[in-house]
Amino acid sequence: MVKVVVAEDHALVRQGISMLLSATGGFQLVAETALGSEVEALVGFHKPDLLLLDLALSDSSGIEVARKVKKLTPETKVLIVTGNVYPGSVANAFAAGADGFVLKHEQGSELLDAIQAVLSGRQYISQQVSKSLDSTANVRASSLGLSQTLTQREQQIVRMIAKGGSNQEIADALHISVLTARKHRQNVMLKLGLHNGAEIAAYAMQSGLAEAPDVDSNL
Repeated sequence: MVKVVVAEDHALVRQGISMLLSATGGFQLVAETALGSEVEALVGFHKPDLLLLDLALSDSSGIEVARKVKKLTPETKVLIVTGNVYPGSVANAFAAGADGFVLKHEQGSELLDAIQAVLSGRQYISQQVSKSLDSTANVRASSLGLSQTLTQREQQIVRMIAKGGSNQEIADALHISVLTARKHRQNVMLKLGLHNGAEIAAYAMQSGLAEAPDVDSNL
C-alpha cells in the first residue's frame, strides 16, 4: 500500500482526492490537513510515500512546506496539486524538491498518471500546466516591453508588492516615506494599466519580475 498525506485547505478537494484514491486501490490515506504548519509533523510521524500538496495553503507557502518535507524525508515524493500556475511557482516548486505539478481542475486520470510517474522516480508536469506555461511565455514576452517603462525603483516596488509587502513595509525596507512608497505604487499602476496590488503581483509573476534578484530589499 502506498501511504499518502494530503495537505489541502479545501475540504471538498480533500474528500475528492480521498474518494479517487479509495476507488483506485493500492493507496492508504494516512493523514490529511488544511494547514501547512501541520504537514512537517504528519510527514515525520507517518513517513508517507507521497505528499499531495497545495501551494496556496491558508497559513503558509506550499513551496516552503515542500522544502521542509524534502529535508526531513527525502524519500517522500511531493506532488503539487494546486489551482493556479505561474512560471515562478513551477520553477520554485521544483527547486524546493517537488516531484510533480498538476492542477486541481484536471481529470482524476491525470492525477493518477502523475502519482504513478513520481512514485516511479520521474518528474511530472501535466499537459495543462505545460500549456499554461507556454501561453504565459507569450504574455511574458509582451509584458517585457511594459517592464522597460518602469524605473529600477519601480521594478523593485513591483517585486516587493509581489512578495506581499505593504506600503509601510516597503517604506521601511527602502528607507523612504510611506507617501513615497504609495506614490511609486500609483505610478506602477498607471504605467501598467493595473488597479490593485493583486494585479501587480500577477503581472510580476507573468512578466518574470517576481523572479529577478533584488539585492536592496529586505522583503
